[in-house]
Amino acid sequence: MIKKKVPVKVSLKTTMEQDGQQETFAFEEDGEFIALNDKYYLRYLEHQNGQTTPVQFRLDDGEVHIHRQGATETWLVFDPSQPTITRYRTAYGIMQLQVVTSRLEWELDPAVPAGRLSLSYRLRGGGQEIGSYQIELHFTA
Repeated sequence: MIKKKVPVKVSLKTTMEQDGQQETFAFEEDGEFIALNDKYYLRYLEHQNGQTTPVQFRLDDGEVHIHRQGATETWLVFDPSQPTITRYRTAYGIMQLQVVTSRLEWELDPAVPAGRLSLSYRLRGGGQEIGSYQIELHFTA
């Protein structure tokens, strides 16, 4: 097992559109890039509205996984070749959501380390469109 952990600066911009309303969030955080068994992880703490949320991106062959642990816990799998199903834990119980990835582009230089991720997706639940989302992520040591 080869594990490499390097501090990085993370820059993230998320645009979401729900019910005809569009919101954009942008922030920069300190994080860490981890290379472990030929898989790559980016971890950071998101600070927003007085709350701290641990976030992890896992970059796999052709897929990206996002895990957020806050007031709600979210596991999202982005696969442009097919929709994926996730469970979204809320205060009211667990909802099943469909993740439809329309664009997934990423570049990674593990030696620096540095990378960028550009992602567009839609969430559907209960047969209805919940919203559409775009994520632009950049990180560098």
